[in-house]
Amino acid sequence: MTRHYNPSHRRQAIQWAQNLLARNFYVLDTETTGLGERDEIIQIGIVDAGGNTVLDQLIKPSIPIPPGAARVHGITDGDVINSPIFSSLYIKLSSLLAGETVIAYNMDFDWRMLQQTVARYRLPDIRIGKRDCAMKQYAKFKGKRSGQGRGYVWHKLTSALAQESIAVGDAHNALGDALMTLELVRKMASSS
Repeated sequence: MTRHYNPSHRRQAIQWAQNLLARNFYVLDTETTGLGERDEIIQIGIVDAGGNTVLDQLIKPSIPIPPGAARVHGITDGDVINSPIFSSLYIKLSSLLAGETVIAYNMDFDWRMLQQTVARYRLPDIRIGKRDCAMKQYAKFKGKRSGQGRGYVWHKLTSALAQESIAVGDAHNALGDALMTLELVRKMASSS
């Protein structure tokens, strides 16, 4: 193991994971039509703190799925042709997440995509209790300084899993990524 830049930050990340596992929370992941400002969610996966599937849903977007995005997650227009549109899932999703703690691996991206998709259908914002980013916490846990000397290096989910000897399964599938994120949080919590 390489030396941690600031061991107290590692302890803080471990404590974050332990505190998280001591209460109810959801892990969310999305797959999308792309990364831009006009893109939207085409798959959402949510698991609870016990690893139980709460939501695993393909979503038919209002725009075509570009081939480049399909190469990443394997979801094509044909896969979602009979899936519900986002607005038909909104009440279920909004009720599920209302007031809850929600984490994601790269929460900034997943939250932005959720907000963009909500806005596309002119729906009210989804209100959650607290959101947090497992990727940023894992960066603190690993403690590798960024090249600019400020903050820590962010790791792709599959890289983080490999570094922690956690099996990678069903990567770039929203439910698979949510489950792997939960396993990473559990691993962090059990570290010393």
